[in-house]
Amino acid sequence: MGIGAIITFTLLFISIYFEVFLLMAFLQHRFSRIPAHKQAAPHPLPHVAIIVPCYNESETVRGTVNSLLALNYPKELLELLIVDDGSTDNTLEIVQEFKTDSRVRIFTKPNGGKHTAMNLGLQNTSAEFIGCLDADSSVASDALLKVIPVFNNARVAAVTPCILVREPDTMLQHMQNVEYRLSIFNRFILAAIGSAFITPGPFSFFRAAVVRKLGGWRYAHSTEDMEMALRMQKDGWLIANAPNAIVHTSTPRTLRALFKQRVRWTYGWLRNAIDYRGMFGNGTYGNLSIIVLPSAIFSIFAGIYFFARIMYGAVRASISLVRRIEYGGIHMPSSFDLFYVNTSAVLFVVYVSIALILLLISLGSLIGTGSKKPPLSTPLFLLLYSFLTPLWLGAAVVRAIFKTGVSWR
Repeated sequence: MGIGAIITFTLLFISIYFEVFLLMAFLQHRFSRIPAHKQAAPHPLPHVAIIVPCYNESETVRGTVNSLLALNYPKELLELLIVDDGSTDNTLEIVQEFKTDSRVRIFTKPNGGKHTAMNLGLQNTSAEFIGCLDADSSVASDALLKVIPVFNNARVAAVTPCILVREPDTMLQHMQNVEYRLSIFNRFILAAIGSAFITPGPFSFFRAAVVRKLGGWRYAHSTEDMEMALRMQKDGWLIANAPNAIVHTSTPRTLRALFKQRVRWTYGWLRNAIDYRGMFGNGTYGNLSIIVLPSAIFSIFAGIYFFARIMYGAVRASISLVRRIEYGGIHMPSSFDLFYVNTSAVLFVVYVSIALILLLISLGSLIGTGSKKPPLSTPLFLLLYSFLTPLWLGAAVVRAIFKTGVSWR
């Protein structure tokens, strides 16, 4: 067995091990205890503030704010802090439409990035819990009442929601819809085992006292949501998940926009991983440091390796095919023969890995939508998205090595 085959087997084994680990953790969590999100809401309900950072969001911000105003929550206990981060379009003009609502306060500032908008909101509220909602997202009316009970656990510093793709239209958005179902499963089970390391922008909530204690949000390589999560975990806090708090978010419609977004996400994760490298392998943080964080890094380099190996194999096979045609012409098989079916061990392991991914996508759909059926675009996701992902992974790795930075838009 060559060195390439050994590496491939090793990477596939580690991938399957992690998938099985998540599946077993899900089964244990599902049947061993009552999920935290099913707890009763505290009485009386707490004072809550939701920050909406805006930068050139004129097309979506109106719908975002309307969804927040429709939340089923006492008006006197809810405030919306809309922070215009130096928009150059008419975003500020649009949000001014809501200034007469007693729950809404509007701020404007020079452009400084999302973390500065979040910190401005933090400085201007005395709420016990602070949420964030990106201005391209909308929430279900009962979402907030699903989030608050999770804070009954005094060790929980942040709660993440269930994020679904809003009205997927293009082929890319349909593939992202499948990806988000898989993310629902991952976010749910990582929170269950105390290993969540991202607090995404669409409707994550925080204990204000903890955020203030930790010094507020930071630039964090344009991924403040990852950095804050890692900082909370390092300080001994938990990040929980409310899988029935539904949020719909817009996703990139074009390959260029998707590529830029994912390069930023991956670059930010790699740079934050370097900043928090002391957490890796440190038993103090349990599953997070021993399994989850190393696996997250491993998945990036494994994805690049598999892509390179497949491309290399495809080139070799193409050259071999051309030579056969040159010397022997084109010969089509007269009938199908099972003898020629590839039954290599590597392919068998690949099939097992794909089957596990399909199962996790189905579980994500069940958690997020109540349907056991994965989206119809799942085959498209498996066939095409797997070849797109390594492209931005590779670009992000190169940028992280050379510290070139990334732009938000």
